[in-house]
Amino acid sequence: MHLLSNHCKEWIEPNLSCLSSFTKSVTISNQVGLCKPEIEIYQRVKTLLAAGEEVLFIDDQEKNLHSAKLLGWKTLLADEEGDWVNEVESLLI
Repeated sequence: MHLLSNHCKEWIEPNLSCLSSFTKSVTISNQVGLCKPEIEIYQRVKTLLAAGEEVLFIDDQEKNLHSAKLLGWKTLLADEEGDWVNEVESLLI
């Protein structure tokens, strides 16, 4: 799992430690001077991926999915009802 966040590292850092064993990389907007939906931040994350690796990009804002689609990534809107979780679970089985 690669985490891409429009956030301030100092605010979310306490939550990152519990995810560290699950994440290969963490890209936080205020650390790289870019933010979603700027395609450059997605391109930065892409350099961290293995060549040919299949990507499912999940975000809670539709506007952030467009750049991911331009890179050929599959996308999924994280809806408020939480239906997206079932879809992800079905992909992991």
